[in-house]
Amino acid sequence: RNVLRTVIEAVRAGAATPTAPPSFWWATDSGRVVGAASWTPPHGLLVSDLGPETIAPLVDSVRRRGREIDVSVPGVNGPGKTARLVAATWERLVGAATTLHMVEILHQLDALIEPPSPRGRWRLAEATDAGLVERWFVAFADEAGVVHVPDRARLVAHVIDTGRCFLWDEGGTPVSMVCRNISVAGVVRIGPVYTPPEFRMRGYGRRLTYEVTRQALAEGAITTVLYTDAGNPTSNSIYRQVGYHPLEEHVQISFEH
Repeated sequence: RNVLRTVIEAVRAGAATPTAPPSFWWATDSGRVVGAASWTPPHGLLVSDLGPETIAPLVDSVRRRGREIDVSVPGVNGPGKTARLVAATWERLVGAATTLHMVEILHQLDALIEPPSPRGRWRLAEATDAGLVERWFVAFADEAGVVHVPDRARLVAHVIDTGRCFLWDEGGTPVSMVCRNISVAGVVRIGPVYTPPEFRMRGYGRRLTYEVTRQALAEGAITTVLYTDAGNPTSNSIYRQVGYHPLEEHVQISFEH
């Protein structure tokens, strides 16, 4: 539920820039919250683990909300079992096809392992780095196949101003970037992680991920997590080398309109 929590905090802080009013749902059992969902356009529906009995009412409510704000729901993202149930229910109730867009693996830190250090040093990104960081956010989104945020400059400025973006420099040239989210319930999510193609396979991203993780733990995080593309064996092996282990599968499914 870390992504759901950080989305809520981003909206509260004014750092999120949805293109339409955001919407939030929760499921209860005997007065206790047992699951949740959110929708911050242009992104798709984001869900936590949900019981099967909650899926149809959620889809019906999301459809009504889409009609109210005149925005189409582009898809669903969340733990594999729940997201697939949402997509199947959407197909049944709406009569529209769905397509599996991406399979991701949620990783959690087990025990931090220090990797070899490449040449150079790590540092906080500064306001003067904003243009570079913004370009790398674009490149990351293009390569990962994720939705571009509508007000990228504002997001980048917020991440830099709050001290959550880090660069690896070699010879005064930034060669890799790792950002982190705020701590919620003691958990810090690492990402995005991006190294331009010409600087890859040199250990920059691996070492920078280690340093950012180490700092988050030193600042009081109980644990750290990150997502990887299940189809990218290189990134999955890199994070295992610094102590992360796969926890569960998450999927992104697109809705056709």
